[in-house]
Formats: sequence, C-alpha cells, structure tokens
Amino acid sequence: MIPEKLVLMANQIAANSRYLPTDQAAEMVAAHLRTFWSPVMRDELETVAAETEDDAGLTDDPLVPVVRQALDLLRVTS
Repeated sequence: MIPEKLVLMANQIAANSRYLPTDQAAEMVAAHLRTFWSPVMRDELETVAAETEDDAGLTDDPLVPVVRQALDLLRVTS
C-alpha cells in the first residue's frame, strides 16, 4: 500500500477518537491497528514514523501525535 495512504488512514482513525483523552485515544488507535491492519501495513507505517521522527510534533509531521503514541504502544505490546 502507498505510505501516504496509510498515513491518511491512520490519522483518520485518530481523528475519530479526538473526543477521548489522549492516552485512551492512543490505546483505541493501537487496538484498531493491531486488529484490522496487516503486519505489512503496520511495518510500513512504522517506517514512515521512523523516517519522519525529526518532524515529530512539528507542523510538518505527517503523523498526528496520537498515531505516534499508538505506534509506541504497539512496540511495547509486540
């Protein structure tokens, strides 16, 4: 899958949880990625996160902070 599309989908999942506190939103996103995304898709998203780590939290960051936090949770539980 195209990395830009994965980023868009992950950010949309995070947007659907914007009513939750950040920690709960990250847990929801991580659960969604774990349940519905293939390992290949998660690995590609991890690659995007690693390649854009210097932009984390900045306006140029392609991933919203909740997605980065969800990826951190996935790394811990894997």
